[in-house]
Amino acid sequence: MIAPFNSPTFVSNKIINMKLMRAPFLLMIVTGFFSACVPTKKFQAEQDLNNKLKQENGDLRSQLNSTNDQIANLTSQIDDLNNQINKLAQDTSQLGNQLQKAAKENSDINSLYEDAVAQNKLLLSKSSTERLALLDSIKKKQTDLRKKEDQLDSLQTNLAQREQKLAELQSLLNRKDSATNALRQKIQNALLGFEKSDLTVEQKNGKVYVSLSEKLLFKSGSTEVDPKGKTALQKLAEVLKKNPDINITVEGHTDNVPLAGTGTMKDNWDLSVLRATSIIRILTDYGVDSKQIIASGRGEYFPVQLNSTTEGKAKNRRTEIILTPKLDELAKILGTK
Repeated sequence: MIAPFNSPTFVSNKIINMKLMRAPFLLMIVTGFFSACVPTKKFQAEQDLNNKLKQENGDLRSQLNSTNDQIANLTSQIDDLNNQINKLAQDTSQLGNQLQKAAKENSDINSLYEDAVAQNKLLLSKSSTERLALLDSIKKKQTDLRKKEDQLDSLQTNLAQREQKLAELQSLLNRKDSATNALRQKIQNALLGFEKSDLTVEQKNGKVYVSLSEKLLFKSGSTEVDPKGKTALQKLAEVLKKNPDINITVEGHTDNVPLAGTGTMKDNWDLSVLRATSIIRILTDYGVDSKQIIASGRGEYFPVQLNSTTEGKAKNRRTEIILTPKLDELAKILGTK
């Protein structure tokens, strides 16, 4: 039996059918709403992480700029000291010439004095007027002689002081060269077990350069030091922490191949800096004083060989640890702060 259109039963069935038709639509809306919320939260988290990485990258670049300024300042100080040494040597040579000239003038004055003495002997046979004129001439010559002798004494004193300072500088430079050579020898002895293709130790420009290949330290594109590289750094640290009077610069270098991937590192600058800081952390963990160390990223811009060959690129992917004697004693001798 079918209920009439206006019966309560018909109306109730109609309402129920309408609710059943609306339920799937509401379910689709709710499902869409929650599915949209999840990517939004994930996107926000990714955005926050990206901002944090940008901030850290900016901080690293700021540290790099500060470190490069310190290196430039130290290089400028060394150039100034070398210029002062050259000037001191020139001044010493000039003083020697002045001393020779003063000695000749002193000899001439002595000759004049002897002439004056001879003329004085003639006073007995001269008139009083002539005698007074001769006495006045003798007094003037004696005054000139005393002035020349004072100048000669002053030149001799200055020359002796400059020669002493030059000798002290030369002695100090010789001691530093000797200490640098001894340090190089200690490092070579400590790292004897490694292949020359992976690790070299050189002494030049008064510094010791320890060059470590990428093959020894890192996997391609990585900033994490391999176990074999850590072993080399541990042996190096044992030598460095016994020599607190040196400055240590850790320089990261790469080849000219652009950095692949889309991680936190944008380019070879980032890679070289992060590799340098990774090595510094290991050295300080092994006991090297962190105040001695400077981190520097050189990127691809200081190659040791051409990047046109595979062998050249491998040589350029390296880390250099540069050891420089401190210049406090040298600056003290030169009278600088």
